[in-house]
Amino acid sequence: MAKLAHAYQRRELEKRVGYSQAVSTGELLFISGCVSWDLQGNPLHAGDFAAQLETVYADIDATLKAHGMDAGSVLKETIFTTDMDALIASNPRRVRYYQHATPPASTWVEIKRLVHPDLMLEVEIIATSARRSAGDTRVG
Repeated sequence: MAKLAHAYQRRELEKRVGYSQAVSTGELLFISGCVSWDLQGNPLHAGDFAAQLETVYADIDATLKAHGMDAGSVLKETIFTTDMDALIASNPRRVRYYQHATPPASTWVEIKRLVHPDLMLEVEIIATSARRSAGDTRVG
């Protein structure tokens, strides 16, 4: 079994529910699904997909920075959404988040519902503390 180097909790809610915002082991950081809510766990921007997307990536960014990482550290991204058309329409904002980094491997999944009915999007991340270069995108 891998030995955990660090469990990171940003919200009191995480302690009550029994999970960590992120867990690191070795060079890897696993970030739990991030949703658009405040530090008390209250949903933000109900009905506004673009605003929820902004909040989610700001949350991811704060967790990465707390671990000395940034968008260039992201290896894998999994997005769960209740509205795939809205995600497709908002993708330029997501692309901007990774504009100075190699785009991560990514999976998008449309689902019926998230933990709260006002939430439209949840993003989980696997990142590495090993540096990656922005120009290292190979095709073929």
